[in-house]
Amino acid sequence: MTDPAQNDIVEHIPLKYLPLRKVVHIGGVVVPIIAVTCGKFYAISLISYFMLMFLFMELLKTKIRIPAALHPLWKDNEYKGFAIDPFLYFALILLLLLLSFYFDEGICYASIVVLTIGDGVSTVVGVHGKRYFRDSTKTIEGAAAGTIVAAVIAFPFVGALAFVGSAAGMSAEVTSKRFDNVTVPVAAFVSMLVARAVIG
Repeated sequence: MTDPAQNDIVEHIPLKYLPLRKVVHIGGVVVPIIAVTCGKFYAISLISYFMLMFLFMELLKTKIRIPAALHPLWKDNEYKGFAIDPFLYFALILLLLLLSFYFDEGICYASIVVLTIGDGVSTVVGVHGKRYFRDSTKTIEGAAAGTIVAAVIAFPFVGALAFVGSAAGMSAEVTSKRFDNVTVPVAAFVSMLVARAVIG
């Protein structure tokens, strides 16, 4: 049953940022694909470039007039201060790429998929959902969609472990109050490492 208080919260989410912002968020899935097809250094160079571009725009956003077409990239509260969530998004993708030199690269790439596709899809679908988790503004529909889509796309990287990672990542997304760009990929990464160790 829908909680009226949760409806009030959802209605005040600035949905205008979702389409363009989530296209960028979901688009990060190309990073592990590039890492596999072209090499890790190309993927690292690409995400580093976009991270530097983001930081450059952050420095300028209060000093110059940002084109109207780019306004949807920021949430309303991010205009006044540093946009920490996008920064953490780029930082975690870069970190996972670097970790792929020391840990199972498939697990690292699958964790990026859970962050980009899983988290992105869960938000896009979730804002239209009707059934909420207890004491949460996250919807069951969003979490289910994110879990399924992320698992399917991550499957080529790690096989059945993709279902473990996507389930763990989306569980973290549901329970996280803040910084889900950190908790989601970390939960996916750790859960798949543990599952791999247990299975052998």
